[in-house]
Amino acid sequence: MSAFLLLTVLAAQSVEPVDLLSLDAAIERCERATVLPVFAAEAQRRSAAVTGFYQEQAQIVAERFATAGKRRALREATAASVPAMPDASLPTDQELSLRQLALDDRQRALDDQRRLETMRQEAVDLKRQYFLTRCAANKKPG
Repeated sequence: MSAFLLLTVLAAQSVEPVDLLSLDAAIERCERATVLPVFAAEAQRRSAAVTGFYQEQAQIVAERFATAGKRRALREATAASVPAMPDASLPTDQELSLRQLALDDRQRALDDQRRLETMRQEAVDLKRQYFLTRCAANKKPG
């Protein structure tokens, strides 16, 4: 499975959208049966998201390091060899540039997923606080 496909799968699992409007409506009605499972699942959900983000970032860093090493080897081989006889075992500069562009795309996608997850976490935290304030155990909604 390609790393980008893995990120897409992890993103779907870790950043599955919470229906914030429905959650707001349930909080307004103090529907504990609807609201509490969302809050109860939050720690596991955050843990899974962080693990997925970390794994993808580690892969991107490793691939960037490998690409930089190959680019350096290509430069050194090109400087040391006769231009008419390039080393066929080394990737071309164009291949390395395309690989770098793909890594940049993955990094942007990961950054977007992390940003979205952070916003979702902040929203859930604020909604939890509001729910606790609005729907205290002895208080009736209204």
